[in-house]
Amino acid sequence: MKLRTLKDHLATIGLVVGMTLIAAVSAEIAKADTVIAPERDIAVINIPNPREGNLLMLRGLAGQGTASFRINSACRTMPVRFVAGDFSGEHVEVGRTGPIRIVITNPAVMRNLMAGRDLVSDMVRVSSDATDQSADLYLAQGLSAETGFVINPGRSLFADVLGASKTDVDCASLTTTLP
Repeated sequence: MKLRTLKDHLATIGLVVGMTLIAAVSAEIAKADTVIAPERDIAVINIPNPREGNLLMLRGLAGQGTASFRINSACRTMPVRFVAGDFSGEHVEVGRTGPIRIVITNPAVMRNLMAGRDLVSDMVRVSSDATDQSADLYLAQGLSAETGFVINPGRSLFADVLGASKTDVDCASLTTTLP
């Protein structure tokens, strides 16, 4: 009977070590797949009760609402004022009822609004199609892409001077608001 040396078992040891490493790497990959990816930055502006009105030759809608933001997995809300319309009134749905919902997908536009800058439809790419990747925002409800609008952060003239108040909120509380 011949005694085996360590040299005789090197191939078997190498195979066992290789299989162990493959199993360990596979377990790490499986664990990494179960980690939930952070949700994308998004903002939603809801104007629940816009009112129709006229001012000289202008015809349009006005109202107050709330902007809800999820940026870097942190959520905030902020009051906003909303005005939409044009001189002819052609692009305003006269006698309409119901809320207006605008979804902002461009992080730079979100940050500008949160910083207190007005959001003017002529200065961003607007779409009515939620799948349009080139748009900065899309009109989910209540407006057409041809309607011009302005969103002002805050509820009053003081907000224009001092900045709109933002409230940190739990993202779970915005699950029905944010897509």
